[in-house]
Amino acid sequence: MFYSRVSARSEPTSADAAAVFGTVLAARAEQADLVEFGTDSRIVPFAHQAVLRVVDSFGDLGGTDTSSAVRTHYRGHDRVVIVTDEQAAWGDPTRHVPADIPVYTWNVAGYRHGHGPAGSANRHTFGGLSDAGFSMIPLMEGTRDGEWPV
Repeated sequence: MFYSRVSARSEPTSADAAAVFGTVLAARAEQADLVEFGTDSRIVPFAHQAVLRVVDSFGDLGGTDTSSAVRTHYRGHDRVVIVTDEQAAWGDPTRHVPADIPVYTWNVAGYRHGHGPAGSANRHTFGGLSDAGFSMIPLMEGTRDGEWPV
């Protein structure tokens, strides 16, 4: 499903959309690690590169082992963002992140059952991708700190 087209009238796949969204988020961040994952995972260099050039460097790494990717690449980051189809054969990936660290998951494929908890305790899941997604992290973190959303 992750390699199915985003819509009947488009050529990009859900994986392409995830790569664009993740790359833009990483490029906008003060500090970020961009990780491509499937059955395997790897750090994707993105600094000082055009978004589409970075997206072109993504490949096919197999299935959806989100849990191993988070376990391998989480290194005390202040938040974790996962863009995935949320298949969960290898268990809850959020278990590798301390409970006080927010984990934001974007489900781009629409599977009914998610890969981990959502809706409380710093675990949040959003369905689909749009430009509104870029404002969700500051919105969620602002409300956590008692600020009125802007």
